[in-house]
Amino acid sequence: MEQRQEQTQRMTLSTSQLFQLTILEESFAELEEHVYRIIRRTSAYRNNLSKTIDVDFGRVADRVASFEATLLQQIRLESVRQEIGYMAEQLMTYLDTDGLLRTTDAQLATLLEADVSLVKQARHVLQRCEPTGIAARSVHECRLLHALELDDALLIDVATDLNEGIAVKQVLQDIDDATDRIRIKAALDRLPKAPVLPETTVLTIPEADIEFRDGELTINWSDLEIDRSWADLDEAKPFLSAYERRRTTLRAILDVIIERQLNWFKGKLELAPLTKKEVAEVTGHHPSTVGRAIANKTVKTIQGTMLLEDFFVSRTTTGTSSFLVKVRIAQLLEASPVPMSDQQLVDCLAREQITVARRTVAKYRAALGLTQADFERREENS
Repeated sequence: MEQRQEQTQRMTLSTSQLFQLTILEESFAELEEHVYRIIRRTSAYRNNLSKTIDVDFGRVADRVASFEATLLQQIRLESVRQEIGYMAEQLMTYLDTDGLLRTTDAQLATLLEADVSLVKQARHVLQRCEPTGIAARSVHECRLLHALELDDALLIDVATDLNEGIAVKQVLQDIDDATDRIRIKAALDRLPKAPVLPETTVLTIPEADIEFRDGELTINWSDLEIDRSWADLDEAKPFLSAYERRRTTLRAILDVIIERQLNWFKGKLELAPLTKKEVAEVTGHHPSTVGRAIANKTVKTIQGTMLLEDFFVSRTTTGTSSFLVKVRIAQLLEASPVPMSDQQLVDCLAREQITVARRTVAKYRAALGLTQADFERREENS
């Protein structure tokens, strides 16, 4: 139900609102890359200005350059006219941080002073590159590109209909055979919504460093360095507006998380029950907005760097709930005079009638920063 509501919400949003959602969902590393791309394509790369804008984005530039070098090599292997290949190289600078090319062909033609047909041909060249889905104009088109590689005629037909704007529910209802309907639904769910970018291009930067010293809680936020030399550019203004909205939303959410999970930030190995719905009620945001805001974002704590999602734990009282398992793991580790292995934790939990796989214990320990490596690192820094 919630997924259908989100799909309906996205269909009714304006281009500006969709852009704000995109920025809200981006991690801080992706924000840095977004700024780098704006600066680069708005300066000498597009307008032939006499000077480029001096911003220290070396780390971001290296990451982007490495990925784009691979794309460039693929483009030059394509048997296309020189002007099409050159245009494809220009389009690379308009890729979003997730590898999609959401700017329309008409907008790109205006920005690059080119014919729409040339832009379209260049985009198709990019879309033939790896990773699959690169330069797709939307999530649906990305899934279609992935479907085409699977050579499943029915899946391709369904992905095509979705890309043309037909609702998922309607598309699935049009499949007569119930078995096919279930199979296609499962296949759709597995199709990536964005290109699977190389791991070398992925960088994790915590949204904030939260410290508790001498009875005081300090939050040091990661903020973009905003310089008037690029902030006044026309293309930067909608980004900065969306960025400010993201900052306000994320900080309001984190305020609630800190209040509810204060003991964790003080260094105690315990988490209180917390849901996205509860945070939404306090902040005034929709639960889906809370979900988008915290996705793939981290904060640095005394217990290590944690995903914001890991602060949301179940309120259920059953022995197999993730909340109780995480709390019990933390308690066992805190009480043990010697380091405990994942299997030892599994055995201890089993004696308490809590059945958990060893790999699940390992995942929870890593998520909560409770591995042996985490403890050793904290001892070195203390």
